[in-house]
Amino acid sequence: MKLAVSSDGMGKTVMIGKLKLTPELAVVAVLMVLAGLSVVFIGALVAPPKVLMGRSLTAIPPNLFPIIVLSLLGLLCAGYLYWRSRNADVGEIGGFNFQGWDRAAALFGLMLMYALTMEPFGFLISSAISLALISWLAGNRTIWQIIALSLIGPPTLYLLATRILAVSLPELSAIEFAYSRLLGG
Repeated sequence: MKLAVSSDGMGKTVMIGKLKLTPELAVVAVLMVLAGLSVVFIGALVAPPKVLMGRSLTAIPPNLFPIIVLSLLGLLCAGYLYWRSRNADVGEIGGFNFQGWDRAAALFGLMLMYALTMEPFGFLISSAISLALISWLAGNRTIWQIIALSLIGPPTLYLLATRILAVSLPELSAIEFAYSRLLGG
């Protein structure tokens, strides 16, 4: 793999082989490394489960879900980098510049808002709002698709996580009571 730096008068272009280093590729590479490091050091990131009379209170180990998600994130990032290196567009305009970073900053702000609203609003409300805003940021302008994504995705994920993986997600009491009445549990 060959690394080259050139200047075209408008800024520096970093080339890795035939591939131009763009902000998207840099973010994907950093995410891949962070996901891998998180899987390796998961013991320091996830607290051990509480033990009552020699038994764990949870049905599954608490680090299983993060390991699954982080491993999939690392594999997706690696797959994208591999695909991009094989399908490099040599005529691609631009190199590593600061255009497009405003959308990255907006996405970071949305994810920060999502994390901060998870506890007071609960999983379903904060997820629906965040999915709608992220869908809009990604360029989706079809209102019905945004509504469908926001109203179908979070309840489906909530039920899969709480019923199948036995993961506890923060939720408002009224919504938890409605689910328990609806599902008979």
